[in-house]
Amino acid sequence: MSILVVPFGPAHIADAARMFVDSLSSLRRGVPALPPDLADVEAVGQRLVGMAGFAALEGGGLAGYLTAWFPIERFRGADRVGAYAPEWAHGSRGSNRRAVDAALYRAAAAEWSAAGSDTHAITLLAGDDALETWFWLGFGMGTVDAVRPMTPIEHPVPDGIVVRMALQTDAAVLAALDVEHQRHYQESPVFMQAREPEDAGSFTAFLRRPGATIWLAEDRGEAVGFLRCGREFNASAVVESAAANFISAVYVRPATRGRGAAAAMLDAALRHYAVEGVATCAVDFEAFNPEATAFWLRHFTPVCLSLIRVPESPNG
Repeated sequence: MSILVVPFGPAHIADAARMFVDSLSSLRRGVPALPPDLADVEAVGQRLVGMAGFAALEGGGLAGYLTAWFPIERFRGADRVGAYAPEWAHGSRGSNRRAVDAALYRAAAAEWSAAGSDTHAITLLAGDDALETWFWLGFGMGTVDAVRPMTPIEHPVPDGIVVRMALQTDAAVLAALDVEHQRHYQESPVFMQAREPEDAGSFTAFLRRPGATIWLAEDRGEAVGFLRCGREFNASAVVESAAANFISAVYVRPATRGRGAAAAMLDAALRHYAVEGVATCAVDFEAFNPEATAFWLRHFTPVCLSLIRVPESPNG
Protein backbone atom coordinates (compact mmCIF):
# COMPACT_ATOMS: atom_id res chain seq x y z
CA MET A 1 0.00 0.00 0.00
CA SER A 2 1.47 3.36 -1.01
CA ILE A 3 2.22 6.14 1.47
CA LEU A 4 1.07 9.67 0.68
CA VAL A 5 2.83 12.48 2.55
CA VAL A 6 0.80 15.70 2.75
CA PRO A 7 1.02 18.92 4.76
CA PHE A 8 -0.20 18.48 8.33
CA GLY A 9 -3.44 20.36 8.88
CA PRO A 10 -6.48 20.74 11.16
CA ALA A 11 -8.09 17.59 9.76
CA HIS A 12 -5.23 15.50 11.15
CA ILE A 13 -5.05 16.92 14.67
CA ALA A 14 -7.57 14.73 16.48
CA ASP A 15 -6.26 11.47 15.04
CA ALA A 16 -2.64 12.49 15.64
CA ALA A 17 -3.40 13.42 19.25
CA ARG A 18 -5.10 10.06 19.82
CA MET A 19 -2.11 8.29 18.26
CA PHE A 20 0.28 9.95 20.72
CA VAL A 21 -1.97 9.47 23.75
CA ASP A 22 -2.39 5.78 22.95
CA SER A 23 1.40 5.38 22.94
CA LEU A 24 1.83 7.41 26.12
CA SER A 25 -0.92 5.49 27.91
CA SER A 26 0.77 2.23 26.97
CA LEU A 27 4.05 3.53 28.43
CA ARG A 28 2.33 4.68 31.63
CA ARG A 29 0.96 1.20 32.24
CA GLY A 30 4.55 0.01 32.62
CA VAL A 31 5.80 3.19 34.35
CA PRO A 32 3.03 4.33 36.72
CA ALA A 33 5.27 7.08 38.15
CA LEU A 34 4.98 8.91 34.80
CA PRO A 35 2.57 11.83 35.37
CA PRO A 36 -0.81 11.58 33.58
CA ASP A 37 -0.97 15.26 32.58
CA LEU A 38 -0.21 14.77 28.87
CA ALA A 39 -2.20 11.54 28.49
CA ASP A 40 -5.10 13.65 27.32
CA VAL A 41 -6.23 13.90 23.69
CA GLU A 42 -7.54 17.45 24.07
CA ALA A 43 -4.32 18.69 25.71
CA VAL A 44 -2.14 17.17 22.97
CA GLY A 45 -4.50 18.44 20.29
CA GLN A 46 -4.14 21.97 21.61
CA ARG A 47 -0.37 21.70 21.26
CA LEU A 48 -0.75 20.61 17.64
CA VAL A 49 -3.06 23.46 16.60
CA GLY A 50 -1.35 25.72 14.07
CA MET A 51 1.74 23.53 13.81
CA ALA A 52 3.31 23.02 10.41
CA GLY A 53 4.59 19.63 9.37
CA PHE A 54 3.62 16.51 7.51
CA ALA A 55 1.04 13.75 7.74
CA ALA A 56 1.53 10.30 6.22
CA LEU A 57 -1.64 8.75 4.82
CA GLU A 58 -2.01 5.09 4.04
CA GLY A 59 -5.24 3.47 2.89
CA GLY A 60 -7.02 6.77 3.41
CA GLY A 61 -6.17 7.01 7.12
CA LEU A 62 -3.46 8.69 9.16
CA ALA A 63 -0.46 6.37 9.47
CA GLY A 64 1.91 8.91 11.01
CA TYR A 65 2.76 12.56 11.53
CA LEU A 66 5.83 14.71 12.14
CA THR A 67 5.20 18.30 13.04
CA ALA A 68 5.85 21.14 15.47
CA TRP A 69 9.62 21.29 15.03
CA PHE A 70 11.33 24.24 16.62
CA PRO A 71 14.49 25.98 15.39
CA ILE A 72 17.05 26.28 18.20
CA GLU A 73 19.97 28.67 17.81
CA ARG A 74 23.28 27.41 19.22
CA PHE A 75 21.86 23.94 19.66
CA ARG A 76 23.38 22.30 22.76
CA GLY A 77 25.79 25.23 23.02
CA ALA A 78 27.42 24.61 19.63
CA ASP A 79 27.54 26.96 16.65
CA ARG A 80 24.66 25.08 15.00
CA VAL A 81 20.98 25.61 14.36
CA GLY A 82 18.90 22.66 15.50
CA ALA A 83 15.50 21.53 14.27
CA TYR A 84 13.80 19.76 17.14
CA ALA A 85 10.56 17.76 17.24
CA PRO A 86 9.35 17.00 20.79
CA GLU A 87 7.81 13.71 21.82
CA TRP A 88 4.18 14.79 21.24
CA ALA A 89 5.03 16.06 17.72
CA HIS A 90 5.56 12.64 16.20
CA GLY A 91 3.72 9.36 15.91
CA SER A 92 3.24 6.42 13.59
CA ARG A 93 1.35 3.14 13.63
CA GLY A 94 0.63 0.04 11.64
CA SER A 95 2.74 -2.71 10.15
CA ASN A 96 4.51 -0.30 7.80
CA ARG A 97 5.87 2.10 10.44
CA ARG A 98 9.45 2.00 9.20
CA ALA A 99 8.48 3.19 5.74
CA VAL A 100 6.07 5.75 7.22
CA ASP A 101 8.73 7.30 9.46
CA ALA A 102 11.27 7.31 6.64
CA ALA A 103 8.82 9.11 4.37
CA LEU A 104 8.02 11.67 7.05
CA TYR A 105 11.67 12.33 7.80
CA ARG A 106 12.51 12.66 4.10
CA ALA A 107 9.93 15.45 3.79
CA ALA A 108 10.81 17.13 7.08
CA ALA A 109 14.59 16.98 6.56
CA ALA A 110 14.26 18.90 3.30
CA GLU A 111 12.36 21.66 5.07
CA TRP A 112 14.76 21.71 8.01
CA SER A 113 17.69 22.07 5.67
CA ALA A 114 15.99 24.80 3.66
CA ALA A 115 15.34 26.69 6.90
CA GLY A 116 19.04 26.61 7.77
CA SER A 117 19.03 23.83 10.37
CA ASP A 118 22.21 21.77 10.32
CA THR A 119 21.35 19.53 13.28
CA HIS A 120 18.24 17.36 13.47
CA ALA A 121 16.74 16.14 16.74
CA ILE A 122 13.64 14.25 17.80
CA THR A 123 12.34 12.86 21.09
CA LEU A 124 10.64 9.46 21.19
CA LEU A 125 8.81 7.72 23.97
CA ALA A 126 10.90 4.98 25.56
CA GLY A 127 10.01 1.56 24.24
CA ASP A 128 8.73 2.97 20.97
CA ASP A 129 9.19 0.44 18.17
CA ALA A 130 10.21 3.35 15.93
CA LEU A 131 13.52 3.77 17.80
CA GLU A 132 15.41 1.38 15.53
CA THR A 133 14.02 3.12 12.45
CA TRP A 134 15.47 6.45 13.55
CA PHE A 135 18.81 4.81 14.25
CA TRP A 136 18.78 3.52 10.67
CA LEU A 137 17.99 7.07 9.54
CA GLY A 138 21.30 8.19 11.02
CA PHE A 139 20.27 9.38 14.48
CA GLY A 140 22.17 8.64 17.69
CA MET A 141 21.29 8.82 21.36
CA GLY A 142 21.42 12.22 23.00
CA THR A 143 19.57 12.76 26.27
CA VAL A 144 17.31 10.55 28.33
CA ASP A 145 14.36 11.65 30.47
CA ALA A 146 13.56 9.32 33.35
CA VAL A 147 11.22 9.16 36.34
CA ARG A 148 10.72 7.33 39.60
CA PRO A 149 8.18 7.50 42.42
CA MET A 150 9.14 9.86 45.21
CA THR A 151 10.00 6.97 47.50
CA PRO A 152 13.30 6.51 49.33
CA ILE A 153 15.95 4.24 47.83
CA GLU A 154 16.95 3.18 51.35
CA HIS A 155 20.58 4.04 50.80
CA PRO A 156 22.60 4.53 53.99
CA VAL A 157 24.88 7.53 54.27
CA PRO A 158 28.44 6.26 53.67
CA ASP A 159 30.94 6.28 56.53
CA GLY A 160 32.63 9.64 56.77
CA ILE A 161 30.04 11.40 54.56
CA VAL A 162 27.48 13.90 55.85
CA VAL A 163 24.50 14.87 53.68
CA ARG A 164 22.55 18.01 54.50
CA MET A 165 20.29 20.57 52.87
CA ALA A 166 22.31 23.51 51.56
CA LEU A 167 21.73 27.01 52.92
CA GLN A 168 22.06 30.30 51.10
CA THR A 169 25.34 30.78 52.96
CA ASP A 170 26.66 27.75 51.03
CA ALA A 171 26.30 29.54 47.68
CA ALA A 172 30.01 30.23 47.24
CA VAL A 173 30.87 26.58 47.98
CA LEU A 174 28.26 25.41 45.46
CA ALA A 175 29.64 27.79 42.83
CA ALA A 176 33.14 26.36 43.33
CA LEU A 177 31.81 22.82 42.91
CA ASP A 178 29.97 23.85 39.76
CA VAL A 179 33.22 24.96 38.14
CA GLU A 180 34.42 21.36 38.47
CA HIS A 181 30.99 20.07 37.47
CA GLN A 182 30.94 21.95 34.16
CA ARG A 183 34.56 21.02 33.41
CA HIS A 184 33.64 17.35 33.81
CA TYR A 185 31.26 17.55 30.83
CA GLN A 186 34.07 18.65 28.52
CA GLU A 187 36.29 15.69 29.38
CA SER A 188 36.49 12.28 27.73
CA PRO A 189 34.26 10.50 26.87
CA VAL A 190 31.48 13.08 27.25
CA PHE A 191 32.97 15.91 25.14
CA MET A 192 30.11 18.39 25.58
CA GLN A 193 30.40 22.04 24.65
CA ALA A 194 31.85 24.26 27.36
CA ARG A 195 29.18 25.80 29.56
CA GLU A 196 29.52 28.64 32.01
CA PRO A 197 29.37 27.53 35.64
CA GLU A 198 26.81 29.21 37.84
CA ASP A 199 28.00 31.85 40.26
CA ALA A 200 27.09 32.23 43.90
CA GLY A 201 24.31 34.67 43.05
CA SER A 202 22.62 32.10 40.82
CA PHE A 203 22.69 29.48 43.56
CA THR A 204 21.32 31.97 46.09
CA ALA A 205 18.47 32.88 43.74
CA PHE A 206 17.70 29.21 43.13
CA LEU A 207 17.47 28.46 46.86
CA ARG A 208 14.94 31.27 47.26
CA ARG A 209 12.49 29.64 44.84
CA PRO A 210 9.48 27.79 46.23
CA GLY A 211 10.08 24.05 46.42
CA ALA A 212 13.78 24.32 45.46
CA THR A 213 16.47 22.49 47.41
CA ILE A 214 20.14 21.67 47.02
CA TRP A 215 21.70 18.79 48.92
CA LEU A 216 25.36 18.89 49.92
CA ALA A 217 27.63 15.91 50.57
CA GLU A 218 30.55 16.68 52.87
CA ASP A 219 33.60 14.60 53.76
CA ARG A 220 35.23 15.71 57.03
CA GLY A 221 33.62 19.12 56.61
CA GLU A 222 34.68 19.60 52.98
CA ALA A 223 31.98 19.80 50.30
CA VAL A 224 32.47 16.98 47.78
CA GLY A 225 29.19 16.97 45.87
CA PHE A 226 25.75 18.46 45.41
CA LEU A 227 22.31 17.56 44.03
CA ARG A 228 19.85 20.26 42.90
CA CYS A 229 16.10 19.70 42.74
CA GLY A 230 13.13 21.99 42.15
CA ARG A 231 9.95 22.83 40.31
CA GLU A 232 11.50 24.14 37.08
CA PHE A 233 11.64 21.50 34.34
CA ASN A 234 14.18 21.35 31.53
CA ALA A 235 13.00 18.06 30.09
CA SER A 236 10.31 16.47 27.95
CA ALA A 237 6.74 17.66 28.35
CA VAL A 238 5.49 14.28 29.55
CA VAL A 239 7.39 14.55 32.85
CA GLU A 240 6.19 18.05 33.70
CA SER A 241 3.52 18.06 36.37
CA ALA A 242 2.40 19.86 39.50
CA ALA A 243 2.90 16.48 41.18
CA ALA A 244 6.56 16.16 40.13
CA ASN A 245 9.96 17.65 40.88
CA PHE A 246 12.97 17.80 38.59
CA ILE A 247 16.62 17.09 39.38
CA SER A 248 18.62 19.62 37.36
CA ALA A 249 22.18 18.91 38.49
CA VAL A 250 24.26 16.32 40.31
CA TYR A 251 28.01 16.30 40.81
CA VAL A 252 30.42 14.36 43.00
CA ARG A 253 34.16 14.94 42.98
CA PRO A 254 36.14 12.10 41.34
CA ALA A 255 37.97 11.15 44.53
CA THR A 256 34.66 10.54 46.31
CA ARG A 257 32.86 8.66 43.55
CA GLY A 258 32.05 5.06 44.25
CA ARG A 259 31.40 5.64 47.95
CA GLY A 260 27.67 6.23 47.57
CA ALA A 261 27.54 10.00 48.11
CA ALA A 262 25.29 10.62 45.10
CA ALA A 263 22.85 7.92 46.18
CA ALA A 264 22.79 9.33 49.71
CA MET A 265 21.96 12.81 48.41
CA LEU A 266 19.24 11.37 46.16
CA ASP A 267 17.75 9.45 49.08
CA ALA A 268 17.69 12.61 51.21
CA ALA A 269 15.91 14.56 48.46
CA LEU A 270 13.36 11.80 47.88
CA ARG A 271 12.53 11.60 51.58
CA HIS A 272 12.15 15.38 51.82
CA TYR A 273 9.73 15.70 48.90
CA ALA A 274 7.77 12.56 49.82
CA VAL A 275 6.88 14.23 53.12
CA GLU A 276 5.72 17.28 51.14
CA GLY A 277 3.40 15.06 49.07
CA VAL A 278 5.24 15.25 45.74
CA ALA A 279 4.56 12.01 43.83
CA THR A 280 7.19 11.86 41.08
CA CYS A 281 10.88 12.68 40.69
CA ALA A 282 12.17 13.34 37.16
CA VAL A 283 15.65 13.79 35.72
CA ASP A 284 17.35 14.07 32.35
CA PHE A 285 20.89 12.99 31.53
CA GLU A 286 23.22 12.49 28.58
CA ALA A 287 23.25 8.90 27.33
CA PHE A 288 26.90 9.32 26.31
CA ASN A 289 27.96 10.09 29.89
CA PRO A 290 28.64 6.55 31.16
CA GLU A 291 28.94 7.48 34.84
CA ALA A 292 25.65 9.38 34.83
CA THR A 293 23.89 6.70 32.80
CA ALA A 294 24.97 3.92 35.17
CA PHE A 295 23.80 5.89 38.20
CA TRP A 296 20.42 7.07 36.94
CA LEU A 297 19.43 3.75 35.40
CA ARG A 298 19.88 2.10 38.80
CA HIS A 299 17.21 4.31 40.30
CA PHE A 300 15.03 5.73 37.48
CA THR A 301 13.06 4.38 34.52
CA PRO A 302 13.57 6.05 31.09
CA VAL A 303 10.42 7.52 29.55
CA CYS A 304 11.80 9.64 26.69
CA LEU A 305 14.83 9.24 24.43
CA SER A 306 16.11 12.24 22.48
CA LEU A 307 18.00 11.45 19.28
CA ILE A 308 20.35 13.67 17.29
CA ARG A 309 21.69 13.62 13.76
CA VAL A 310 24.37 15.98 12.39
CA PRO A 311 24.22 15.67 8.56
CA GLU A 312 27.60 15.74 6.84
CA SER A 313 26.52 17.69 3.77
CA PRO A 314 26.16 21.46 3.99
CA ASN A 315 22.77 20.92 2.36
CA GLY A 316 21.78 19.15 5.57
